Amino acid sequence: MQPAAVTGVGAWPGTEVHEVAVTIRDVCIGLPHLAELPERGPGAEMYGRTMALVSAVSNDFAVETVPTGWRLTDGRGKDMRRADSFMSNDLDEIEQVYEGYDGDFKIQIVGPWTLAASIEMHSGEMILRDPGAVRDLTQALCHTITRHVADVQRRIPGAKLIVQFDEPLLRDVLRGSIKTQSGFSAYREIEPAVLGAALKQVSEAHNEKSIVHSCADEIPFDLIRQAGISAISYDVALVGDQATDYLGEQIEAGGFVILGISPKTAKTGLAGVRRVGSRIGYSEEEWNTHIVLSPPCDLIDMSLSDARERMELLGEVSRALLEVE
Repeated sequence: MQPAAVTGVGAWPGTEVHEVAVTIRDVCIGLPHLAELPERGPGAEMYGRTMALVSAVSNDFAVETVPTGWRLTDGRGKDMRRADSFMSNDLDEIEQVYEGYDGDFKIQIVGPWTLAASIEMHSGEMILRDPGAVRDLTQALCHTITRHVADVQRRIPGAKLIVQFDEPLLRDVLRGSIKTQSGFSAYREIEPAVLGAALKQVSEAHNEKSIVHSCADEIPFDLIRQAGISAISYDVALVGDQATDYLGEQIEAGGFVILGISPKTAKTGLAGVRRVGSRIGYSEEEWNTHIVLSPPCDLIDMSLSDARERMELLGEVSRALLEVE
């Protein structure tokens, strides 16, 4: 991994696939990624996008849009076909934009627990309610990852692919705070060992680096690391000192971390990143080789020009970190 690399979380504003792909290539230093453009409509956001990939592997997990989100249906209909078209277009664009590319490249997919807590069964209850359905979904997700990685690899044969699992609901799944359909009760909490086993299963579907991203204010760092995930992407301001032990262990083991930051200036960003490193006792030179900078969460609540400026600012922080004083 390039020292003090820069990457995005996943979702970008706008609907122009080529323009966003070129922007990411230009501003994501060392770790560009496959963009999600949810403004195109259902099937372009992370849930419909992931379920379209999963349902192509197992028709049992075809979904359709309902007023409350996504619900399992009897077969792949227009919503899944639309999502397929979005993905096909996205892959065509990166094949063109990244011709000859031979560095790290990230793709995102929703992880098993956030999917289970977000996708409704035919009854209207979440998949999370049924342990057997969760196991089947996890297994299908493993096959999905293998297939999707191979598809992206064909488009960018020289790239070293990294898979990011988006898991914003891990904390709520562990706590048992995901509401049932009625809203008057919640699904039972998931045991840490069970949650960790599913994460391990999906991470092992890809033999290279994996990331779990969450923009929650509380993240089960130890559990994720023990599941074999290569790195965690998190919001530095929200999590604060909770991450200190994880960071020390991660760097000591030679791993890397993705620091989600939103500085006002390059100077404040530089100071903030250095502060995190000094908290765990690492020199700047050593610290820089183990970090990736990203926004704390996606960039969709802004214009594309503002999103580009946000990423260019992270690039300035990266270059400042690497300057020899």
